[in-house]
Amino acid sequence: MTNLNKKIIAFDLDGTLAESKQHLEAEMAEVLALLAKEKIVVIISGGSFNQFLKQFLGSFNPKEVDVELIYSNLILLPTSGSRRYQYDAIIKEWIITDTEEMPEVIREKVLATIKSYIFTNTYGIGPVIEGDEVIEDRVTQISLSALGQHAPLEQKVIWDPDQVKRQKIKQELEKILPEVEINIGGSTTLDILPKGFSKAKGLLRLLDGLGMTKEDMIFIGDAIFPGGNDYSPYEAGIECIKTSGPKETKEIIKNWLDK
Repeated sequence: MTNLNKKIIAFDLDGTLAESKQHLEAEMAEVLALLAKEKIVVIISGGSFNQFLKQFLGSFNPKEVDVELIYSNLILLPTSGSRRYQYDAIIKEWIITDTEEMPEVIREKVLATIKSYIFTNTYGIGPVIEGDEVIEDRVTQISLSALGQHAPLEQKVIWDPDQVKRQKIKQELEKILPEVEINIGGSTTLDILPKGFSKAKGLLRLLDGLGMTKEDMIFIGDAIFPGGNDYSPYEAGIECIKTSGPKETKEIIKNWLDK
C-alpha cells in the first residue's frame, strides 16, 4: 500500500460502503478488514450507532487471526461524527469516547418544527407505516427520512434522485431553524446537527484527538456535491474521492490493497 500515503482512510457508510440502510456485503467487509490491518479506518454516517450495529457491525466479522488489531484500527462516527465509538479490547465492547450533544432547547424546537412541517404532507412526506418513523431523534442529531427509516430501497432511490426535493426542504427549514446545520444524506434523508457541526467537524475533531492533521486523512463518499452531507470534508480541505456507490468503493479499496 505504498501508493496511499495516508494514516487514516475515512468512509461514508450509506451509498458508499453499502446501499441505503442495507447490510454491508461480505466482500466489502473482507476488503475493509484487510485495509484495517494496515491503516486506521474510520466510518462516518448520519445514522445512529444502532444503525451501525445493524448495517455495519452485524456484517463485519473479520476471520483474521489478528481481529483485535483490526478492531483497534476501526473508529465509528455515527450522527456525522458528533459521537465517536472505539473498541475496548478488555471488555470487548464498543464504547463512546467523544460526544457533542445538541442543546435541549434547540432539539425541542427542531422536533416541533419538523413535526409541524411533515404533517402538511409537503413533498409527499408524512406518517408512514407504524414502527417506521419519519423523524429519528438521535440526541446529537435529528434525522428526517422522507419515506421512513426502513422503506424499500427501490422506493427510496426514485423519490429524490437529483436531491431537488430535499434542497427545497433544506432551504425552507433553514429559514425557520437558523440555529442548526441541515445536510442531505442517503437517498431520502435530511440530517440536522448543532450549528457549525458537519462531517468535516466530526473528522477534524477526531484528527485533533489523535494528534493528527487533515493531511493524514483521505475521505471517500458518494455525496460530495454542494448541499450533500459528504461535501463538508472537501470544503475543509481534506483530500476526497467521490464514488458512485459501493461497487466503485470496493474497487478503490482493492486497488490500494494490490499496490
